[in-house]
Amino acid sequence: MITYGLAEFDRHTGTVESNINLPMDGVQEGALYEFLHSAGKNGWELCAAFPAGSKGSKRAIPGQAQLVECQDSAEQIAFVFKRV
Repeated sequence: MITYGLAEFDRHTGTVESNINLPMDGVQEGALYEFLHSAGKNGWELCAAFPAGSKGSKRAIPGQAQLVECQDSAEQIAFVFKRV
């Protein structure tokens, strides 16, 4: 059986978070390198990566009081993983 996971890299914060709808069990969220290392150690394989930001949308950034408007779809990168 194949299990899929989804995570998003935020270029503003430099961190990766697992998606709540397709969680990646056992993977430590955080900085990109640590996340990818943890994913590999837990049997997750990267299948795809693509820009996931919605230009013009506003979102909260930790440590900033105001919402930030997305200027480029590549501000957020989605990662699709699988585990067999």
